[in-house]
Amino acid sequence: MIRFFRSIRQRLLAQGRITRYLSYAIGEIVLVVIGILIALNVNNWNADRKARTQERSLLREMHGNLSKDLEDCRYNIRQNGQLRRSNAAVLRQLTGHIPFSDTMRLHYGNIWGGTILTTNTSAYDNLKSIGFDLISNDSLRRAITQLYSERYKYMEQLEIEMDGKVMAEQVTPQVSAKVLLDTVFVSGRPVDESALMGDQEFHGMLRMNLVMRDFMISRYMSIEKQITALMALIEEELAKEA
Repeated sequence: MIRFFRSIRQRLLAQGRITRYLSYAIGEIVLVVIGILIALNVNNWNADRKARTQERSLLREMHGNLSKDLEDCRYNIRQNGQLRRSNAAVLRQLTGHIPFSDTMRLHYGNIWGGTILTTNTSAYDNLKSIGFDLISNDSLRRAITQLYSERYKYMEQLEIEMDGKVMAEQVTPQVSAKVLLDTVFVSGRPVDESALMGDQEFHGMLRMNLVMRDFMISRYMSIEKQITALMALIEEELAKEA
């Protein structure tokens, strides 16, 4: 095509037809520009299609990660609920001066312990390395960063710096000194039942642990709600081009 236009320009110059020559020259430039723009659009379309394919693959992986996080979060809610029930049962037995029985063994074995949310972040780590702009939906992108970079980190701090600290500094010393744990989370009994019934320090520890269990359950339930909301957003996004 360019050789064709060149031959026309040469013939027009030879004939002295400058105006026609300029017209053909401009036409040739316009065609070249149009060709470049078409090529750029094709490249952009291919790049966008590749990015969207990558985005959908990553979102599917993230949905799987979140499903596992949700399962672990709900386990932690149940476990903290059991810890709370056992602390309450032991406190009632001691303050009510109710004689120890085998039915209390499970509760004594469950007054100690905490939980850790095990998060699966492989998809989020991949997203960070690729760039958050890969997520085309602004609302979805904000929800992802809020959960992973804010709420998960906040939960980790609570588990270590609050619940873990209370467990290490207050619960563990009291339980290890005054309760015989046959099997953690399964069976235990008081070292000195009579003394324990009048031990206000131990009773205070149980009350504090009840407050901590309630607080941790509320935080896990908040995380549970945020995980399910993000999973719904991802499902909605994946359904757009299904």
